[in-house]
Amino acid sequence: MYDAIVIGGGPAGYVAAVRLASYGFKVALVERRYLGGECTNWGCIPSKALIEIAHGLSIAKQLRRAGINIGIGEVNRSKILEWIKRVVLRSREGIKYLVSDVDLYEGEASLKSRNEVIVRRREGREVIEGKNIIIATGTEPSEIPGVRFDGKYVLSNRDFFELKEIPSSVLIVGGGIIGVELGSALARLGTEVYIVEILDRIISMYDPDVSSIIMKYLKRFGVKVYLRSTVKRVEVSDGVVRARIVSRDGESMDVNVEKVLIAVGRKYNTKGIGLENVGVKTHERGYIIVDERQKTNVGNIYAAGDVTGPPLLAHKAYREAIIAADVIAGAEEVPPKEPIPEVIYTTPEVGVAGITELKAKEAKINVQIVKYPYAAVPRDYTVLERTPEGFIKLIVEGSTKRIIGGVIVGNMASELIHVLALAIQKRLTLKDLSEVIYAHPTYSEMIGEVAHLGLGKPIHIKGQHT
Repeated sequence: MYDAIVIGGGPAGYVAAVRLASYGFKVALVERRYLGGECTNWGCIPSKALIEIAHGLSIAKQLRRAGINIGIGEVNRSKILEWIKRVVLRSREGIKYLVSDVDLYEGEASLKSRNEVIVRRREGREVIEGKNIIIATGTEPSEIPGVRFDGKYVLSNRDFFELKEIPSSVLIVGGGIIGVELGSALARLGTEVYIVEILDRIISMYDPDVSSIIMKYLKRFGVKVYLRSTVKRVEVSDGVVRARIVSRDGESMDVNVEKVLIAVGRKYNTKGIGLENVGVKTHERGYIIVDERQKTNVGNIYAAGDVTGPPLLAHKAYREAIIAADVIAGAEEVPPKEPIPEVIYTTPEVGVAGITELKAKEAKINVQIVKYPYAAVPRDYTVLERTPEGFIKLIVEGSTKRIIGGVIVGNMASELIHVLALAIQKRLTLKDLSEVIYAHPTYSEMIGEVAHLGLGKPIHIKGQHT
């Protein structure tokens, strides 16, 4: 009998398995397809590789302004995806090495009882036993009414990264994180991009000032964005996809593209894994309900990662995996689950931690909003691809001056946001951030600058001291 059986080899699953093995436990890991799950194979890793290529092309073009002329030939759309697939394979092989001390089963898993898991493999059906079980089955891409994935013309993010070459034109349904990341990168590589978003603005989960800057850059890259609109019909004829876009006002238009990419959300992988056999409870939205220690309502069964609900992020999955493994190993104290930093790898990048300005106002929390522009950051003047419209924004608790939220839009936001996450987690104040000495010239200086500004003592921006 295993000490633990982990179902799913994505970010939550493989981390939980590795953590348990490090404690000396006998662990089985069941994965039906590829180690690394969504993030490694069709999400975080391939999309960031694509974004890096787009950024590199942009830098090469910007070098001309600095006196270095680099000849740029035609974009080889097939080689780009070949390179991305090699990146994915390297990442997947790294994970395979990490789980070398774990018994890996390749197949479909389902719960037979509280201590038994059925594994359906090519070789046949097998039942394995475990004292504890961790469910980390993740999510699947969601379709939209009337438009189904076909893997050739109408694509999920998974289908997209299985293509032979980058399409010359694409309509992206959904102006959320996946939509704006891929749309931005593809447009910079020369793809004609359309984005259709049902709501009033893109990435609407964040503050309007974030949406407006990303919208500005998307338009600068040539992306055509249709807000308050939906895709009602998709037809394929002679290898061309015709999609009908209908606005909230009832106006419609047809666009012809090579591919349609659906990026409207995810559905939880809780069907067909035997939850009903043991009585594991799920939320009405489909995800598995867990407590602060990742326990389900069934004593020895845990869940971690996307299958436990939003936010659907790999680093959230990592933390939940560590908690589940540590609890199984007998830990009384577990690390905190918040704040969870969120990043959008557009140009410019976006980083968010803690509460947003919009959410603070909706909750009627007394806050001070402090905002400092990238235009006042010397380091941003030295780079080839500036983001002068960007900003750093602190959401500060009014009475204590404690940092409870932070937003960064601009270069290096994906790295800088962790300083604000640390400030939130450790309950730091404006004064605490202002007392750090920041190297010059760096983007990190902004953190000190915005803290001084919030205290009424601005340094590199005009303003009267208070």
